[in-house]
Amino acid sequence: MTKQFKTGFVAIVGRPNVGKSTLLNAILGEKIAITSSKPQTTRTNIQGILTGDDYQIIYIDTPGYHNAKDSINKMMVQQAKDSLDNAHVIYMLVQPDEFFGPELESLVKVLEKTEAVKFLVVNKVDGFAREKVYEAASRFFPKLEFKQVLPVSALKGNNVDKLIELTVEELPEGDPLFDDEEITTQPEKLLIAEFIREQVFRQLKDEIPYQIIVETEKIEDRSDNLMYIAASVIVNRESQKGIVIGKGGTKLKDISTAARVSLEAFFGVKIYLELYVKVKEGWQTKDEYLKLQGLY
Repeated sequence: MTKQFKTGFVAIVGRPNVGKSTLLNAILGEKIAITSSKPQTTRTNIQGILTGDDYQIIYIDTPGYHNAKDSINKMMVQQAKDSLDNAHVIYMLVQPDEFFGPELESLVKVLEKTEAVKFLVVNKVDGFAREKVYEAASRFFPKLEFKQVLPVSALKGNNVDKLIELTVEELPEGDPLFDDEEITTQPEKLLIAEFIREQVFRQLKDEIPYQIIVETEKIEDRSDNLMYIAASVIVNRESQKGIVIGKGGTKLKDISTAARVSLEAFFGVKIYLELYVKVKEGWQTKDEYLKLQGLY
């Protein structure tokens, strides 16, 4: 008997920095979501598409759920909530040493109102003793009506295949929504900007606030094996411009080189990247810049 094809949406939710983007990348086997050691790296809902012989899962990697205070962070949290509306399965991602505080309590209350099947996914188990993982599972499992609880390591890939298998069991029958070669719905310009933004975080670490954006200004295929990209790192103040550029332009060069390597790995062609730094004071309050981040 031929298996019926299954298609459905899966939302990945949790507090900042629990590894949501890393898990999405591990599931897809491709890097489409940027990661860093800092919380709130993901600013918008990123859709990744995993297609198997008899299933298609559309994953939604959400911004970290947190107590938002400024407007841009409130938009991020609202995006995380919005992702739950059409989800068939929700992964609530935690890590073994996580405390069940006000933010998680608020998230649980939101999840209680959804009809989706819930999985408790305990991530980063490669860095903790087994007893600590069991304690976390026992601590969080009674908080919500979870169908499954699964320890994983998104970084090492442990139990990721099992997570996919269990997810497919919960999906409704339906035709695929995307071609089997598609892996993301991210617009090309936003995807490129995110790869560059990741390297700003990685190269500068704590030297600059996270309130920067990247605008992809131009993309040209100059040959079958060469893509030209012009992009700008946009900062809030003139004083931040020098930090991004660095002495003698060294920081900007490091950012550009690392971003180029990531982009070449993703697109499979040579990349010629021209990177600039611009000052746009108060960009967080301007619709045109929020749209660049997919927040408006």
